[in-house]
Amino acid sequence: MVTLSTVLTCTICHASGRAHDTGLRTCEDVRHLGDYAVYRCEACGNAFTHPDLAPGAYELLPDATNDALSPVESRLLHWMMNRRIEKLQTFVGGRSARLLDIGGGACAFANAAAQRGYDVTVIEPNEKNRAYADAKSGVRFVADQFPGDLLRSNLLASSSFDVVTMWHSLEHTPQPAEVLTAIRTILKPGGILFVSVPNIDSLQARAGGNFWTYLDVPHHLCHFTPRGLEPLLRKSGLEVRHSFRFSAEYDLFGWYQTLLNVVSRSHNYFYNSRKKRRLDQSYLRFPTWTKLVTAAGPLILPFAAAAALIAYAANSPSCVEMIAMKELE
Repeated sequence: MVTLSTVLTCTICHASGRAHDTGLRTCEDVRHLGDYAVYRCEACGNAFTHPDLAPGAYELLPDATNDALSPVESRLLHWMMNRRIEKLQTFVGGRSARLLDIGGGACAFANAAAQRGYDVTVIEPNEKNRAYADAKSGVRFVADQFPGDLLRSNLLASSSFDVVTMWHSLEHTPQPAEVLTAIRTILKPGGILFVSVPNIDSLQARAGGNFWTYLDVPHHLCHFTPRGLEPLLRKSGLEVRHSFRFSAEYDLFGWYQTLLNVVSRSHNYFYNSRKKRRLDQSYLRFPTWTKLVTAAGPLILPFAAAAALIAYAANSPSCVEMIAMKELE
């Protein structure tokens, strides 16, 4: 197959040069947003969505209300959030820490962290998600983009946070290098960033193609690779201390939803129905075949588990998850 390329400016490394068309396009569940393509930058190895998002194309949809989750879903969510915290504990220790969660969505992680003793601030652009913040546990919710004008306020003072977390939010930012530089500014010396982003070079991404669950074009403006993210962190003044090879949260679910997508030829019906309740828009009509495949989804679980094991053995996780540290001064 011939790979098409053109001259474009990479939104991640800002290099102007040859960019290769990956063949990835707007996901089927958001076709109404227009035609977008993913190009891989020859200079940094990451990829980016082109063209720039049109005004109004970025939908900020809140998550489903907590009381809409089934008991099984609630327990599973609680388990996953605690696994995230356990990943942090090795690097943060038992001390009380100031934590900033950027792009915190419905505050599930922020609430869990606050309940474990962290001093938590959430920055989330969707004001509707404020309702989920557990104020009783001390979670502060800021409805804004990061960094925006926040660095010029008292809210994000220089060297004021022990930990910054970005759980699948960096790929939504149009200028990730600037975001990472701002994070270094607000971290204390020795402070850490935990960043998790979809891995466009993963076995899961290659198997799913345009039906990969974590593609989400055009909402994902940037598409990272392990070899592309680490230099970006280093250039921002952060040193990678650890990379994770497996995530029960993202690898297992990612394979499950991707296999459902491939078989049903639809994008993320299960996720949209359970997490976003995004099935009542006039533009979104899933066929009966998709619903039947999803209903039979438990039959796919063994295949998803086997695929996740193979990807782990091949060191090809669905997501790039790294711990990066601001050096001691």
